[in-house]
Amino acid sequence: MQMHHLSPSSRHPLHLLSAFAGLALAVCALFPLAPSCRADQPPADEAAENLPDAPPPPSVATSEQKTGPGKKNTFLGLQVGPAYPLYATKRETIIDPGQHVPLLSPTDKLLYAAHEQTRWAVLMPGLISAGYGHLVDTDPHTGSDLGGFGERLGLTMMRQATDRVSGDGIFAALFHQDPRFYRAGQGPLVHRGLLAVKQTYVRLNDNGEERPSFSGLLGHAFGSFLAMSYYPQESATAAIAARGFGTAVAGDMGSKLLLEFGPDALRLAFRRKP
Repeated sequence: MQMHHLSPSSRHPLHLLSAFAGLALAVCALFPLAPSCRADQPPADEAAENLPDAPPPPSVATSEQKTGPGKKNTFLGLQVGPAYPLYATKRETIIDPGQHVPLLSPTDKLLYAAHEQTRWAVLMPGLISAGYGHLVDTDPHTGSDLGGFGERLGLTMMRQATDRVSGDGIFAALFHQDPRFYRAGQGPLVHRGLLAVKQTYVRLNDNGEERPSFSGLLGHAFGSFLAMSYYPQESATAAIAARGFGTAVAGDMGSKLLLEFGPDALRLAFRRKP
C-alpha cells in the first residue's frame, strides 16, 4: 500500500484545527462552572421570581373562630353561649350577636324552610297547641279519646308545616325577606322582649333593611285558610280560619320570646361556665 506524506504546508492547517478543537474542549469543560452563561439557566432575577411562594402562616380554622371570649356551649344543637361561632350557616334559625350572616338566595330560603321541619324544636309548639286544644275541645273537633288527640296533633303539625314552608320559604323568596331570627342577646329584658316580638311583624329584607313581615304574616294566613281543606267539615269555616290566623300570630310572638331568652335560660339551668 502506498503511503502519502503530508507536506509542511498541508500540516499547518491541521495544527490550527487541532488548536481550535482544544480551545473548544476547554471552553466546554468550563461551561458547567459558569451557570450564568448556560443557555438553559434563567437569569437570577427570573429564577427568583420562579421560586415557590412561602407557605402562609397558620390561621385559626373557621370552625374555631368565635364571637367573643368563653366557650361555644350547645344543647341539642342549640347554641347557648356565652360565645357563638363567628360564621353562621345558612340553616341557622337563630342569628346570635356578633355573627357573620350569609345571604340567602331564593333556593336557600326554600331549603331553609324544609330544614326547619327536621328540627326537634318544631314538635314543641305542635304538642302544646294540640294538648291545649284537646283539653278544652277547640277546633278542629276530633274527639276526646286518645285517637282524637293523635288526629288533632297530626292536623296541627300539618298546619304549622304549611305555615313555615310558605312563610319562611315561598313568600320569603318572593318578597326578598330574611326568615331568620336575630337575637339581641344583651340589654334590659323588656327591651329584648320587645325587639323579639317585633320580628313577628317586621323582617329584614335581603339588603338588611326593615320591612313589614309580609312573608311571615301571609304564611300564617295561608296555613290557617289552607287547613280548611283538610279539617273536619264542622270546623272548616272562614271564622275558624281567621281565629286560627290570630292564634298563629300569637304563637309566633311567643316563639320569638323563647328564641330570645331560651339560650340564656338553658345556660343558667345547666350552669355553663365561660
